[in-house]
Amino acid sequence: MPLAAGGILIPSLSVAEPSAQNAQMAAGYLTQLVGGLALVILVIIILAWILRRMPGVPGQGPQVIEILAVRAVGARERLLLVQIGEEQILVGLTPTGMRHLHTLRQPVERPSAEDWPSDFAGLLNRVRAKTGPKA
Repeated sequence: MPLAAGGILIPSLSVAEPSAQNAQMAAGYLTQLVGGLALVILVIIILAWILRRMPGVPGQGPQVIEILAVRAVGARERLLLVQIGEEQILVGLTPTGMRHLHTLRQPVERPSAEDWPSDFAGLLNRVRAKTGPKA
């Protein structure tokens, strides 16, 4: 409604203040936006961690270098048995680097897949058969 000031009509300048409901909606939207962004970043970090842990993507054709076995000998130290062509090499892996330890004269035979059951019950029965009954 216009105001009269000294005979001049001045339109009223009313600034529409946001109501409490609009403020709550804006806060809810902002919370949803930040939560979604945090979720996407978390998913990216988890996927990156999983991809770092995977030794290699299978299906890329025959591999020339193959890791036959890995054995932890300490908290951060490992022994790796690596096959390159027909040759097998024992490698020591530490946080500071890798070191050739030994080249095997006779290759180590890998156990066949038929010897190891793929289900948990079969594996448990195999371990029980090896240890024998306890008195």
